[in-house]
Amino acid sequence: MVTPETLETPKPSELQDGLWIRSRWYVGVDLGQAHDPTAVCVLEEKYAEVPPNAWGHNVRPLEYRARQYESPLLVRHLERLPLEMTYPAQVEHVRALLARPPLREPLTLIDYTGVGRPVFDLFKKARVPRLKGVAITAGNQVHKQRHGWSVPKQILMSKLQALLHSEKLRIAAGIKDAPVLLREMKDFRVNFTSAGNAIFNAREGAHDDLVLAVALAVFGATQPRPASWEDIAENPVIQRIQYRL
Repeated sequence: MVTPETLETPKPSELQDGLWIRSRWYVGVDLGQAHDPTAVCVLEEKYAEVPPNAWGHNVRPLEYRARQYESPLLVRHLERLPLEMTYPAQVEHVRALLARPPLREPLTLIDYTGVGRPVFDLFKKARVPRLKGVAITAGNQVHKQRHGWSVPKQILMSKLQALLHSEKLRIAAGIKDAPVLLREMKDFRVNFTSAGNAIFNAREGAHDDLVLAVALAVFGATQPRPASWEDIAENPVIQRIQYRL
């Protein structure tokens, strides 16, 4: 269950050194099966924007500082759904989570490997916005697909490990399942095939559902963002023109 300790409602825009600090949200869902629970991760990415009322000689320095602004990705919520929860109930649970402030139509990535594809279709029928599917493969290249991506497991895990080691991924305080996530990370093993390819798997008898949910959210957060009409409308230059008009 999402609690106030994990998802606090922020101010519409936080002002810091003359810049608006806003949030983008990413949700990773690793679908469970008979003996593995479904896991959900909510990830926050903070970014900076120039206020639309900025004008004149102050704009360029602000734009430069906005481009230079960096903040670690923050795991804001983790949970494992009960094993006995049906897939339709899981869809409704996640849909309710996505509707809870401060989430604002997050990019939601769902593992649709194997049994996940029919469940992914249930999410589509529920009209979950900005929904993407991820087929986890054993290859070494990412491929864009109609509804998302096919991504090698080694790439998912490599991105996650790189961000952790560089301290660009952190876990918010007060998350009950944080110790479970850390234990899963310790249980992860890397083996190499005769061709030199890395294979990432949890040790025998251990779970990796939370790790994969976080890795899915991280993958979404690290993908190039295509321009959209919403991006154009929120562009500080466009907003300043509208403000002046």
